[in-house]
Amino acid sequence: MDELKAPECAETFMTLLQVITERYRALPSPSAQLRFFGLQKELVDDFRIRLTQVMKEESRCPLGTRYCAILNAVNYISTILRDWGDNVFFLQLQQAVVSLGDQEVLGSLEMTEVGRLASLEGSLFDGLLSLLDRLKGDMLGRLLHFLMRDTAEKAQPYCQERWLSIPPPQDHSAMSLSSSACPMMLCVRDRLLNLHQVLSVSLFQLAWQGLAEKLDNFIYQEVILTNHFSDGGAAQLQFDMTRNLFPLFGHYCRRPENFFKHVKEACIILCLKVGSAILLKDLLKRSELETRDWEDAGDPSPESALNELGVFCLAPCDVLILLNLKASLPGI
Repeated sequence: MDELKAPECAETFMTLLQVITERYRALPSPSAQLRFFGLQKELVDDFRIRLTQVMKEESRCPLGTRYCAILNAVNYISTILRDWGDNVFFLQLQQAVVSLGDQEVLGSLEMTEVGRLASLEGSLFDGLLSLLDRLKGDMLGRLLHFLMRDTAEKAQPYCQERWLSIPPPQDHSAMSLSSSACPMMLCVRDRLLNLHQVLSVSLFQLAWQGLAEKLDNFIYQEVILTNHFSDGGAAQLQFDMTRNLFPLFGHYCRRPENFFKHVKEACIILCLKVGSAILLKDLLKRSELETRDWEDAGDPSPESALNELGVFCLAPCDVLILLNLKASLPGI
């Protein structure tokens, strides 16, 4: 339960529902039990509405402790209700609903939903869970939007870095993080540490993965595709990403680079030696112009050639664009 980090109000509320359940469980009549169940559903929906109201008041600061506590509360309630959906008592109540044709419960349901209840594929809490999941998704979306906006603002100096004029890595005694990347890296580090402290385990996992996905897209679109790179610039970008950004997420998973597929693969292409890059570019250009059986011709297919380099996510047309960003290639 500690992993859910439920605020006191949510714990107290769910304890109240549990006590109500224990009180009406002993009633001999299923119809009487269903009346109390209806009361529980109304209470949960009222509580959800109140959480939504308070959330809107706190939405100006989605990274604040109150906003995150509301998100934890929503997640906690939906977790408990999912567990109750598999409870023997509520499964028996579910069968009673179908057999009695209780209109208070079935009235708003479609035939397919009634069929799911009858076959025990669904649960009596599905309607409430749908509303709670929607609220949780909206709140996570707001949080990630705010988080990414803050990060993108700090990343502007990095987007404007002069990648074309960075000297080759052998001209440096030792590579170090780009100074323009420091504000972005510090922002990401601090935000992750804060969210790790205030969000439940499952919510934090969704949050950091969502941030990684948005950050991967942002760096690919705003840093990589909008610049040209010298060999030194490509090496510096790869160093910044693999030795500094990815490890920030390495605290929470074993292979953080798997959440930055666009950036990781773009770095592979930009750091290719000139000869390898020319051969790959020629192969990809010919594949655009010709339709033929690559195996019969003796040449590897574009996809297999990219796979050998470790490129699985980027399409051949994307790789061609990246190759054209390499300043060391002839004609650039």
